[in-house]
Amino acid sequence: MVNLTIDGKQITVSRTATIYEAALEAGINIPVLCYAKKLLPFGACRVCLVQVEQMKGRLIPACTTPVSEGMVVTTMSDEILKVRKTVLEFLLVNHVIDCPVCDKGGECDLQELTYDHEVVCNRFQGEKFNLETDEVNPLIERNMNRCVLCGRCVRVCDEVVAYGSYSFINRGFETKIATAYDRGLNCEFCGQCVSMCPVGAILPRPFKFKARPWQLKEVDTVCGYCGNGCTVTLGVLNNKVETIRFNDKIGVNDGNLCIRGRFGYSYVNSEERLTAPLVRKNGELVAATWDEALQAVADGFKQAGGAGLGILSGARLTNEELFLLKNLAKQAGTANLDHSGGECYKGLTEGVAGALGVAASTGTFPQVEECEAILAIRSDFYETHPVFGMVVNQAVKRNEAQLAIVADKRGKFAKLPGAKTLLHRPGQELEVLNGLARVLLDEGLARTEGVEGLDELRQALADFSAEQVATRTGVAAEALRETARQFAAAKKSAILLAYGLPYTAYSRELGIAAANLAILLGIPGRDGSGLYLCGEKANSQGVIDLGIMPQAGGLGAQAMLEAAANGKLSALYVVGEDVLTSYPDRGKVEKALDKVSFLVVQDIFLSPTAAKAHVVLPAASFAEKDGTFTNAERRIQRVRPGIPLPGQAKTDGAIFAALTEKLGGNLAFTGAEAIFAEIGRQVPAYAAVTFNGIGPQGFVWGGEILAPARRRLQPAGGATAVDGAFQLLTGSALYHSGTVSTRAKGPLAVINEAYVEFGRDDAKALDVKDGDQVKISGNGVELCLKAKVGNRLPKGVLFAPYHFAAAGINRLYKGEAAVAVTVSK
Repeated sequence: MVNLTIDGKQITVSRTATIYEAALEAGINIPVLCYAKKLLPFGACRVCLVQVEQMKGRLIPACTTPVSEGMVVTTMSDEILKVRKTVLEFLLVNHVIDCPVCDKGGECDLQELTYDHEVVCNRFQGEKFNLETDEVNPLIERNMNRCVLCGRCVRVCDEVVAYGSYSFINRGFETKIATAYDRGLNCEFCGQCVSMCPVGAILPRPFKFKARPWQLKEVDTVCGYCGNGCTVTLGVLNNKVETIRFNDKIGVNDGNLCIRGRFGYSYVNSEERLTAPLVRKNGELVAATWDEALQAVADGFKQAGGAGLGILSGARLTNEELFLLKNLAKQAGTANLDHSGGECYKGLTEGVAGALGVAASTGTFPQVEECEAILAIRSDFYETHPVFGMVVNQAVKRNEAQLAIVADKRGKFAKLPGAKTLLHRPGQELEVLNGLARVLLDEGLARTEGVEGLDELRQALADFSAEQVATRTGVAAEALRETARQFAAAKKSAILLAYGLPYTAYSRELGIAAANLAILLGIPGRDGSGLYLCGEKANSQGVIDLGIMPQAGGLGAQAMLEAAANGKLSALYVVGEDVLTSYPDRGKVEKALDKVSFLVVQDIFLSPTAAKAHVVLPAASFAEKDGTFTNAERRIQRVRPGIPLPGQAKTDGAIFAALTEKLGGNLAFTGAEAIFAEIGRQVPAYAAVTFNGIGPQGFVWGGEILAPARRRLQPAGGATAVDGAFQLLTGSALYHSGTVSTRAKGPLAVINEAYVEFGRDDAKALDVKDGDQVKISGNGVELCLKAKVGNRLPKGVLFAPYHFAAAGINRLYKGEAAVAVTVSK
């Protein structure tokens, strides 16, 4: 620690702090333009100049100058004020004064500083900038006439996003921020530059001219997309979410968001939202009263009987709603309860749980930034969890973490400095992980004290020597050895694996293999290290914690679909999931939905699944709910309603409660707070916090480092090779999450339809160009898709995202790691 004096106030701070950070901690305000707490110090604007007695009173930038013992700092004097005022005058020489029509008006840092320093005239004259506004893309507008060259956009895109869209070009008075070759912006569209810009140079186009900031009601809640659990602040006007506000003061994401979190909100305002219950009469879905619809559902459930009813849930319901759903299942007498296809989460519930005794990630996201070595399984991890990916970016770029990616295609992570991709043949991740475990054991690098199942694992890995794995996967034997040694030497390390509906194959086995590696490396329970299994949906962890899985003697999702298709299940209740679009093997799902006698769908849109229902119940989006989500690091966070429900729609929890009563049940608790308290009585991990005790940073059950109940190695088995000249992979695209993002204008503005991606070598050989229509045939199905040509796919490998209903990707994809296909034009 360091002792210093700022404006006569004695302060003790960390020796790594800057003068600005020390002043901030002491409640002393120093004006800044280029500083941002999540970015490295830059010192471009010179607005933060202060005097230091030990430096003979000369002016130095507070944001870049580290504190030292005994330092005496003055932050305000006549001289300092005069210089700051001069700096502002310089900034305003070329800056266009169009505040009345600038959307940043009311929250512009330059506007505030000009007012505070009483810059009412300018002693300096110069020609105003007259640069063309960049409106090439539909999400981000760049007006460099308003730019103050603080460099925040450049730095956040480089340091955090690791994309590098922006740079300074030219010199002197001609200096400006530009993209490569000064073209229109074409990037990830995460909007980080929007949130960082202190002026109106970079703005969100969907919010243009919608409102002034003081007109908005701000509501802090949790993003409804992936399991990262990012805090989002809804900007609400006239009962509509008009924008997502920047907020780096609460939550786990430090204000970072991806395109989905920042621009994917519009679906909550959609005119296509369901607003009233629908009941099928004479073959048509027609509007009905709630009482009529609920009675029809209750009668259908009673007629099916307990064993004849199956319930399939999504993973975007709150914990409180999930609790009520489980209670409803008990009241209906059914043990047939499951979520997310019933397979993709088994890496946690069977793999990690069997190895460590806990079905959850063992660390928290911020710890990863301090790791020395990081292993990402699948290149799609950044696509599924972009903001967690940004933590990895910072670990590599700031702390020089060694990153290894086990993947069948190159992704965003592969572009990071020093990153090493263990590029294997499609669907062979399991083989590579087993190979790494074998190297650790063979070379005596494994930490085996107190570990169970060591002999069994050695025996199971007999055919997984580095050379054998290299032959089967295409990953060089020496690359396997180097990676294993690198991780064995690291004091702090992390293993990352995402799961979700398009990643069904070998889910359980990959969870086991990842846990084996973690155990052999000594990761579980070690400070600063962690094994992370991250779910595709906002409450994928909560749905496991609450036990939305087959109860004793009950059927899982796949068994329910088979039973329904064979006439052995007479009623299905589908909640918050478009199973016809998102589940693997659409033919199987379609047959089940067509054959089942009574289908109830609860959703916010009339999805393809809902269109087949006998009763449709209109539900709420995340922006209309009160409750909690639990993210992939076990952090319980508050979800708050920002807008009213559309029409007659109800929250999922209200619907479950009403149905429970219709079935003769009587709830002893109502309201999110009371239900959360009941969860705490039944789920021990949730008992350590109260609903109102969940603070702005949430509450991590089990602690920052989750201690394993055991360390048990388990044989993971091997993967089957896929034969064929072309092999199709499916998964998530960066701009979408599940199927709900295909209803949002922001993500759709970037990708509005399905495609099949080719590597350049294959495209050239097949004479396929961007935008060509191509036929992909496999598993007895032929699809016609638009071609996209890129650089990341190896020869013979194709990729198609699964999000779009019209494309029918899941007609071809039936849960395999890869599908052998043929290609024709």
